[in-house]
Amino acid sequence: MSQLHDLYYFLFPTPLAAETAKRLLQRLQGPCGAGRGEPMSLDRLHITLHYLGRFLNSIPREVIDLALAAGSAMDYEPFGVRLDVLQSRGGFEKGTFGTVELAPQAGAARELRGFQHALGNTMRRMGFAETQIRSHFHPHMTLHYKHERIDPMVVAPVAWTVTQFALVDSLYGLSRHDVLARWSLQARQQAFLDW
Repeated sequence: MSQLHDLYYFLFPTPLAAETAKRLLQRLQGPCGAGRGEPMSLDRLHITLHYLGRFLNSIPREVIDLALAAGSAMDYEPFGVRLDVLQSRGGFEKGTFGTVELAPQAGAARELRGFQHALGNTMRRMGFAETQIRSHFHPHMTLHYKHERIDPMVVAPVAWTVTQFALVDSLYGLSRHDVLARWSLQARQQAFLDW
């Protein structure tokens, strides 16, 4: 049987941030729920940085090697993410479903955008095609894929410090993410101790 593989660079929230996001969605849904199917499991919550392509049955070794080389070439310091707008995408017509996602307020994702842009530049330097480098980035973390549409609302922030990013093989239709590699972000500045 054929299997589709989608290759991505992801940011994963910390376990505490993922729990906070899940509680937000549970409060929104209430006791009856407002979605078709299940919300995203905690281990699948993520922010997509770049989509590297879809492949049938397996990802070619040369694509994985190039993605690993680009990830290893990144030199970036930890930075903060703050998602505090709960909103929908799609589901405009009555009886249809869209996504529910957490996003930053306008202008509040400078560091996240900077990291995504730097990763794109590194991919370009390593030889990725322009079609594999995301030029339009609308940072968000999807909480539910089939949910009744909601009006945008500002909520208590889901925030964390990003200390790593990952290369992920997403097995299409199986709700499974296989992490192929993780890279740590390192602070370059030495801390000065008070004597």
